[in-house]
Amino acid sequence: MTRYPRVKKTSQIVSLFQKVATTNHYEVFFSGFGAMTKLRGHISSRAPLVNNWFITRDLGLLCSAAELPATSFGTAQIEGNRMGVVEKMAHTRIFTDTSMTFYCDMDYRVVQFFELWQDFIASGGEVGRQSGINRKIEKGYYYRMQYPQEYKVDTIRIQKFNKDHFRNIEYTFLNAWPVNVTSMPVAYNGNRVLECTVTFAYDRYYFGAIDSRSRSMVGSNLQNDGTVGTTVETGVGGFADQTGANLNETTIYKLDGLEKTGFTLTQDDLDKAKADRAIKDNSVGDFPTKSFINDIA
Repeated sequence: MTRYPRVKKTSQIVSLFQKVATTNHYEVFFSGFGAMTKLRGHISSRAPLVNNWFITRDLGLLCSAAELPATSFGTAQIEGNRMGVVEKMAHTRIFTDTSMTFYCDMDYRVVQFFELWQDFIASGGEVGRQSGINRKIEKGYYYRMQYPQEYKVDTIRIQKFNKDHFRNIEYTFLNAWPVNVTSMPVAYNGNRVLECTVTFAYDRYYFGAIDSRSRSMVGSNLQNDGTVGTTVETGVGGFADQTGANLNETTIYKLDGLEKTGFTLTQDDLDKAKADRAIKDNSVGDFPTKSFINDIA
């Protein structure tokens, strides 16, 4: 039986097209900076006007353009299951970077915020013993990156709503950070608002609202990959390696642990151990060359 297209009068469908969503009703929220103490300290010490109020209240309102995120799947082709048919199977979900454009205020707080955020990411060589010799004005200055948990913000949220402010959708970007700040052209001819476009990379996004109870339960665990602050069995009972370490002992990796100790001891732990003569100094460091720490990737 032949099926013909439906016949619709304009009066029957006009109401449908009067209820379409528009692009100019949205708001961006930078609400995940509460626990980023090192990042906020780095920014506020260099730009006092970029305070917590500006980040959480004003910065999102200055976002003049944003993108609802895109996503796709990485696929693999399967041939031979059915003769003459090539099938595709998903194996990875791919999240593409997202861009936002901001109006720059007269105090240039928007520019300062993103410039100092990126400056903090590459400031790992300015802390600790290197802080006195690795200065930006030096010719031999070098960059070292901070650890991801120090510069990836837990959540950046974009809420798209209608002019009635009732129906809406939300996207929450998890572990986001500014991977690129584009150039900002200036010229004598013409007079336009200075705009700053920032591209954010993120681990993934969550579609839909996250209620306050879920936020409190998640807390700072969005960046926990299962290794930091967890207990890991390092062996089986009754055995010891060539250094005498008991392989049945558990190892706790600490968030502020030192790299040379395999992230198992903080600086305070190391100083106390030295004071108690539990760890002796030697020419190769605080641990023997053939230590179990060298086996930790």
